[in-house]
Amino acid sequence: MSELRQDILTGEWVIFAGNRMKRPYDFIKKSIPKTDDASECQFCPGNEDLTTNSVYQDGLDGKWSVRAFPNKYPALSDDDYYYDDEGFYNAEYGYGIHEVVVDTPNHNEVIHDFSEDKLLEVLKVLKERFLIITKVDGVEYVQVFKNCGPDAGASILHSHWQIMGVPVVPREQETIQERCEDYKKEYGECLICDMLEHEDYVDKRIIAENDKFIAFCPYASKMSYETVIAVKEHIRSFGEFDEDALESLAQIFKVILSGIKTLRKEICYNICFQDTPNGMDGHWYMKILPRMGNPAGFEYGTNSYINPILPEDAAKYMRKKIMESFRGK
Repeated sequence: MSELRQDILTGEWVIFAGNRMKRPYDFIKKSIPKTDDASECQFCPGNEDLTTNSVYQDGLDGKWSVRAFPNKYPALSDDDYYYDDEGFYNAEYGYGIHEVVVDTPNHNEVIHDFSEDKLLEVLKVLKERFLIITKVDGVEYVQVFKNCGPDAGASILHSHWQIMGVPVVPREQETIQERCEDYKKEYGECLICDMLEHEDYVDKRIIAENDKFIAFCPYASKMSYETVIAVKEHIRSFGEFDEDALESLAQIFKVILSGIKTLRKEICYNICFQDTPNGMDGHWYMKILPRMGNPAGFEYGTNSYINPILPEDAAKYMRKKIMESFRGK
């Protein structure tokens, strides 16, 4: 049973999902897995009966490459939600969609070791599911994300993505929309388009680019080695990418992951697509957030971050490591 409640002071939405307490956890602590036995993994081929029924699967049970299905322990649900109306606070029904996309049949394979072709295959499936969820009545925003490793919030060892369609526009996306709209009113241009033009001009924080995408460390990075991959053209949504765009995204994604994997042994990181809320204009980008340290009191108390590494230095390191380690597809 789920419910959304809005913080009356900050405007942030919090999802309360009691059934998430029942989900399995594959780690003893930190990066120590309980077991490497694939026979016990609910995401491995042959164990399809341990999950909900698939909504996408590119092969028979036991013989597939990518598989998607509703989360067994959803934060939001289309048939089990709750709304406690007290009158003073703002709340919403916990209605929504929460899916899992298992991106490899191999139990111990990690995304930074995927080939470019494999990344393209996964991106195509994510786009297909994204488009379907976006069209569900009541969904205002769709978040595509991947938690890589326990320090990034992963509870299951087997590599997978999650897609959530939520009935509200989260505060982060609402703030971005407000700032972009204010900028457009004042300057007549897209804020993110102008930011990319500036990054290209100063050329201090760019890590890599190709014909359609640019990757850089943001000027005010919250986390060490935080990386943004943004589409150069003004495209509002992941769902609007054509075949060429997906191929270019897979290419630069592979390049950046080849640098991320060098940061530390068994590096944990989050991948978050930053899309545009339904019915609004925006500019798509994604974030890769290495988990080099954990937020502490100052961050939690102020929602401001202390980052020990300047983005210019982070970009320089990433460029060097990519040049040393990247071996193409």
